[in-house]
Amino acid sequence: MRNAVGFYWTLPVPWAGFTALPEDIDAAARVSRTIRYQRDLIRRHAGDANYRLVAEKVFLEIEPDRGSRYILDVLRPLEAFCRAKDAVLLFVDFSEVQGWRSHAPMADWARHARIAIEPVYPDEITIDGVSFDPHRHFAAWRRRQHEWTAGKEARVARALAVAAGLRREGRTHAAIAEELNAARIPGATGKPWTADSVAKLLGPAPD
Repeated sequence: MRNAVGFYWTLPVPWAGFTALPEDIDAAARVSRTIRYQRDLIRRHAGDANYRLVAEKVFLEIEPDRGSRYILDVLRPLEAFCRAKDAVLLFVDFSEVQGWRSHAPMADWARHARIAIEPVYPDEITIDGVSFDPHRHFAAWRRRQHEWTAGKEARVARALAVAAGLRREGRTHAAIAEELNAARIPGATGKPWTADSVAKLLGPAPD
């Protein structure tokens, strides 16, 4: 029985409040459906292929719409671990799903890594009694992402109107950020407001 390591990654979704991922695999699977899918699929594949899964690692990308080279900070130590354990690295190849979520830095790393790497096709599986089809799942997220992007100007205008009113009341940038977050008024990216982001939104105070 050969050793194997499972690697699971996903993108942040700031507008949905998904900007952090626990390092613990099972905890990460509870907060991310995509991670849950990868974990379950890889574990099933490892069992079918008679692999011993000796480690699993998750990674949350930096930007919501692209892969970055930050993934190499995780993959390089994982490569060394795989060599030490004589393990094959297993990951779900999302580039097979309508070209969705291909990861150029990861693909480039894989071409030069000195370990065995086995991409797993993103088959439809059942999770908690419900079918999970990555084709449909990511298509739905693309639609929601498009809707979010299309509403950027309206979100910024609303946040600016509220923030400007609070500034006229004498509130500090930090207090305004706290108020916007409490009222769940998102900005352009959906990330939580900070004093700095409020300052950028408002610009210089009028004379």
